Amino acid sequence: MDRVDPIVATFLILAAAILAFLSARVPLEVVAVGVALALWATGVLSLPQAFAGFGDPTVLFIASLFVVATALETSGVTRVVGAVILARAGTRRARIVVWVGGIVAMLTALISINGAVAALIPVAAVIARRSGLPPSQLMIPLAFVASSASLLTLSGTPVNVVVSELADAEAGRPFGFFEFALVGVPLVVATIAVIALLGPRLLPHRGPDAAPGDRSEREAETLSLVPEAVRTGAIRTRPHSRLHRGSRRTLVVTGAMVVLLATGATPPAAAGLLAAGALVLLRVVRLPDLYQGVSWTTLVLIAGMIPLSVAFLDTGAADVVADALLALVGQSDPHVALAVVCVVVVVLGQFISNVATVLIVAPVATSIAVTLEVSPLPFLMALTVAGAAAFLTPVATPVNLMVMAPGGYRFGDYWRLGLPLVVIFLAAGVFYVPIVWRF
Repeated sequence: MDRVDPIVATFLILAAAILAFLSARVPLEVVAVGVALALWATGVLSLPQAFAGFGDPTVLFIASLFVVATALETSGVTRVVGAVILARAGTRRARIVVWVGGIVAMLTALISINGAVAALIPVAAVIARRSGLPPSQLMIPLAFVASSASLLTLSGTPVNVVVSELADAEAGRPFGFFEFALVGVPLVVATIAVIALLGPRLLPHRGPDAAPGDRSEREAETLSLVPEAVRTGAIRTRPHSRLHRGSRRTLVVTGAMVVLLATGATPPAAAGLLAAGALVLLRVVRLPDLYQGVSWTTLVLIAGMIPLSVAFLDTGAADVVADALLALVGQSDPHVALAVVCVVVVVLGQFISNVATVLIVAPVATSIAVTLEVSPLPFLMALTVAGAAAFLTPVATPVNLMVMAPGGYRFGDYWRLGLPLVVIFLAAGVFYVPIVWRF
């Protein structure tokens, strides 16, 4: 039997994957594994190539970050941070927003976006009750600041890790551990400022949803990206007598990992796995907690979608899309092409996983950069910024959905405050990023 043309097969597999993501009827893990199998079955990739994502260093590094996040939770570090907010924030709304935003930004940079928001939702609820604010005035700000803070470090979100690996492959160097902060810091400040100024008018004044009812298939799909322990509260802080020792060990190991990542002394996967192994050996993390703290859906999703990204490059499918976009926008100014890429990422990112979106669009972006004879670094960083601008729907990110019930939100509550933030993020991706990472 004749094989399907590799480019055609790649596009068909991509279309099927997007439809499956949008339908929310097929589990994310099944879509990802199905993509890998389809790439092998159609002859686009060999069997080892189709399943290489499951042994990819990116996947191993992300898995290790989940272990570190679990240790910070079980040792009580996140609870202590929450107590600091309660003691210092006071009752003024603007002051509370700044304190909550600063703490969630710090936690996101250290333990990733999902873990930070999960740890602070109960804290935000207590702050709202004690200050007399409706929870709806704090929960979306918590999620939105965390999304912007995911741009502070390499470990802020799996998207950063994926993009850094692509930069290493396509531009000859990865992004540094703190390099993301060059764009992340101003965006965090802008996000907190917009929330403090516009939040009272653009956010609803509503209490928590006492009876959220059954979740839709889309909500269930998005929440599957959050570790089981975060969704169910299965992980609990250890008894007080062991708190100090466990938290100190966790902070030492986490600090050592950050130093290794920041200095580049070891590859990210090696640094992460060393930290995870140390936390297990030091008995900060118990194996049952470790397994519950890992988002297996996220790992399978990335592992299954990496081969599709590879296929886009190897078959020339990315060049086809890049040529079509360049024919549409012209080749005179790379800012125009960059704007188109960012808009595509923002639109797709409101409905499907931003990790999947980046893996789909990144090969196209790098192909456009090669055709325009410019560096792919600004395209990849702008892609990351656009991927973080998931502010318009509750299903855009797991953290948006995590705050929905505690804040008593409806589907249409997100875009009002999210729209000005999307504009800011797009402007940063198109105009600011190329100033720091030059074409």
